[in-house]
Amino acid sequence: MNGDFVANARQKLPAKLLTEWLPRLKLGGGNALDLGCGTGAEAEWLAHNGFTVDAVEKSPIMAQAARERCQGLAVNVTLGDFLDFNFERGKYSLATAINALPFVAKDRCRMLIEDIQKSVAPGGAVILAVYGPDHAWANRADMSFWTKDEFATVWPDWTVHNLEEFRGDLPLMSGETIFQHRIHLVAQKP
Repeated sequence: MNGDFVANARQKLPAKLLTEWLPRLKLGGGNALDLGCGTGAEAEWLAHNGFTVDAVEKSPIMAQAARERCQGLAVNVTLGDFLDFNFERGKYSLATAINALPFVAKDRCRMLIEDIQKSVAPGGAVILAVYGPDHAWANRADMSFWTKDEFATVWPDWTVHNLEEFRGDLPLMSGETIFQHRIHLVAQKP
């Protein structure tokens, strides 16, 4: 990971998907889970908005940046792979993973989503972003790509507030621009 990437990541604002949708969900704080937290933009924002956050990041450099960014806030940054995370049943009022789930092979991603669903308390919500099959990286077997309809089927008993697709050239933290096909989901557990 080069210095420019980390410097750019440290300046990252929290995802618009999170900042626009969380107020509409009226969750009122509680415990939040941020998988693949990067440098902690979402975790920091959640802590400032009344949440106690468990943030998980497998890159030591990014996890350290998240710790620094969230110092003094109700954020516990765990260095580790979220595939190994101990999901506690019903612990979280919110679980978020913004562009982290795609970096897991499809079968494992499906199991991870089940773990996330179990960890969300009744009335809690998820705010997630995954990649679609038209994404520039869609030929990678170590990643997962979902169609909008396919991703919707994973949430049969949840109230889906938002399920949108985005396609277009978007910049990465590295400065490179690639074609991204993303699917955003906001859903609430009954």
